[in-house]
Amino acid sequence: AAEAAQRLADGRTGGGAVVRDGANGCYLAFEDQLTHVAGHPVCPVDTNGAGDAHIGAFIASLAFGDDPLTAARIANVTAALSTLKEGPSTAPTREEALSALLAAASVT
Repeated sequence: AAEAAQRLADGRTGGGAVVRDGANGCYLAFEDQLTHVAGHPVCPVDTNGAGDAHIGAFIASLAFGDDPLTAARIANVTAALSTLKEGPSTAPTREEALSALLAAASVT
């Protein structure tokens, strides 16, 4: 996943790339840096749609004005939380993802 993110970013002009690595999180290649963004640990029930939830949350976060690293963190939490229920249409809201992200940060 790390190599794929770097290759995608290298093949673009002025852009970056994010590549999911399942429960491990994702790799973000942006501004000549490759960053591993850790996944959010959960006990999944159904992983269908987690990738869709991830990319949707990532793009939405960028649209809200978040920087790519923050967007990747929110996307990872969103994808993880989306696996806690049956079915792919149960992705959490932005507020739920931010709340989980803040809760996880206060534990560490």
